Amino acid sequence: MLILFVSGLSSEETKIQPRKASKQEMGFHFYPQEGYFQAWNYSFTDEQTWIFATYIISNLGPGTRNCGVSLVVYDKENGTRFYTKEFSKDELKTEAGKTELEIYNNSVTKGEQGPEIKMDTDSAQLFLNYKTGWSKAVSMSGGKIPLPVTDRFVQADMAFSFVPVQGYLIINGNKIELNGRGGMEHLLTNYEVYKYSRRWELYRSQNSVGEKLYTGGFIGNDNFPGGEIRTVSVMDAGGKILFSAKVHGSEALEMETEPFSNYELPIKERFHLDSQNSCSLTLTRKQTVGQISVLSNISAVLRFFVRLFFTRPYQLYYISDARLDCKQAPEGTGTLPKDPNFKGIFSYYLINP
Repeated sequence: MLILFVSGLSSEETKIQPRKASKQEMGFHFYPQEGYFQAWNYSFTDEQTWIFATYIISNLGPGTRNCGVSLVVYDKENGTRFYTKEFSKDELKTEAGKTELEIYNNSVTKGEQGPEIKMDTDSAQLFLNYKTGWSKAVSMSGGKIPLPVTDRFVQADMAFSFVPVQGYLIINGNKIELNGRGGMEHLLTNYEVYKYSRRWELYRSQNSVGEKLYTGGFIGNDNFPGGEIRTVSVMDAGGKILFSAKVHGSEALEMETEPFSNYELPIKERFHLDSQNSCSLTLTRKQTVGQISVLSNISAVLRFFVRLFFTRPYQLYYISDARLDCKQAPEGTGTLPKDPNFKGIFSYYLINP
């Protein structure tokens, strides 16, 4: 059994706690520091297909190539298919604070009922229309998390999840109509992630009465004080936050050498949400719904560049179960969900062993 408890965080870091987030927070925000990176990850799922469509803006790209898109498509018949396309800064159109953006013929725009996304990687085209507003957005990091370098930070937000979404996917001329549920997550940092973290995680889930549970964060390397930062947030079906908490410690109950990436990862893990260990969240990953070796699916130019920053980058996606075991909400505030059992999608973004 492996037990890792968070300790040694600064007083400012100990205040990290999820909260409601605004649309403006998840808009475009450029920072001049080397290491600036911003991404919006839109997802879709039905009984047959899982899709993860990501828009990326960064100053880490070679030459003027500072933006791009990636598309992960998984179904049981074809397994995982991964498409990417890179663009120059001249093909990017957006404004500070705006979630709407255009990268050549890829876009995020306002639809009548919610965000609409269009993605074109030549080999694949995607259109999704989300039926939601922005009032249910959660900031998993509670704002900017200060990093161990002056004026450097990371911020992670969850805009929405499990909302109705319709659209279509065209792969090699074959059009597939899409009608399911989906969501969006956002990441912003002005410091290279490989310098302080080994892996990033994100779990979005829902229980039998429509309450939503999110947990996410990163496992740091030896350069990060405290070792890891993770948070948990639970919302009711109407978007009200029932409670939010920072994870005080994590306990790996079952480990494996994951066969695709060869990383050591937990199969079953428990998060302690208070210092008395009277409130915990247990996560168990189940079925794989996507696995990507990033270096095997990007252009030769970008592959050379990525190797400078990431030793073995992978993306892994799993259907996972979670159970919340609490006598009361963390620190005696908030309300526990009506059903403690959740089911959702767990994403690993593996950076360095």
